[in-house]
Amino acid sequence: MLFGRWVLAVAKKPFALHLLDLRTNQVATLPGSEGLRSPRWSPDGRYVAAFGANDTKLMLFDFNTQKWEQLAGGVLGYENWSKDGRCVYYQSYSEGAPGIFRVGIHDHKVERVAGLEEFQFTGDPSEWVGLAPDDSPLMLRDTSIQEIYALDWEAP
Repeated sequence: MLFGRWVLAVAKKPFALHLLDLRTNQVATLPGSEGLRSPRWSPDGRYVAAFGANDTKLMLFDFNTQKWEQLAGGVLGYENWSKDGRCVYYQSYSEGAPGIFRVGIHDHKVERVAGLEEFQFTGDPSEWVGLAPDDSPLMLRDTSIQEIYALDWEAP
């Protein structure tokens, strides 16, 4: 099991990612993960994607090489792995216009998937973003008073 620990600033301890061995109940810190949070394991288990504590770097850890590398930078949020494990999707407000982007883990190619310029989130614009089974973005949209519908239901 992989987890990040949320530590209050007053504790003066950096964030880090930890591995729990369920057979031995031993906890170990993932090498080089100090200052990182929000870990997401790749579908094949070879990689971990995580954010720097201030959400300005999307980092990738390779268990084979035991090394971290930066995939993206900016004001980022909500990383999600593609179903095939070849890309990491994330929300960004730094790529010119706000949007959902994906970055290839092998070529580091960044692609804009969806724009968020006209999207009305339910609250904070950094609200949850996920992926549907076909890797299309899922977001919480606020329709509040702008879209009111009336439905007539006829029971069978």
